[in-house]
Amino acid sequence: MSINGIWPPYEAFYIESMHWHTASAQRSIKVVSDWLELLKNDDERALELPRPVLFEQLQNILHQAGCISRYLFPGGRAPKSLHVARSARLRRAFAVADNNPLAERDLRNAIEHFDERLDEYLTKHHVGEFLPEDVGYVQRRSEIPLHIFKGFYTHPLIFVLLGQSYEMAPIINEMLRVHAALKACMANGHRLPRCG
Repeated sequence: MSINGIWPPYEAFYIESMHWHTASAQRSIKVVSDWLELLKNDDERALELPRPVLFEQLQNILHQAGCISRYLFPGGRAPKSLHVARSARLRRAFAVADNNPLAERDLRNAIEHFDERLDEYLTKHHVGEFLPEDVGYVQRRSEIPLHIFKGFYTHPLIFVLLGQSYEMAPIINEMLRVHAALKACMANGHRLPRCG
């Protein structure tokens, strides 16, 4: 590791590693985007995408966003200076501000610690309607308690995990932007952009 966070000959390793995650997310974004386009055009082919496959694609987008987030915003109460320097270099290279959608730790933690959150959620909620998966135009409202484990709503693009809502569009847009920047790095000899 250099004083600037990443020794230049090693930039390629970070670029390739991050690209794997953004490329995986980009493939899932394409599946979801194509499905949304079919819905928009009232095309019956939208029914061909099984709900579990839709959620698999959505969760992959969020999982890969969490992976990229760790490169840019190291976790832990006191991250090592090595990790802080690396993340600072990558954030400068990709113009990632502190308020970037990928900085959102709640969603990242919800995906990474789903098992623990599920334990806690089920100990607090005993009454009402329980929906393992829900897909619709807008989020449902109900007079009785409604417990949605996983939900996706197309207006706006909202993903629900254990009753907590997350906006998908900012995350998707940022993953696509970082993916394009990584491809540009690869085309430029696997080098990160020089920062002034």
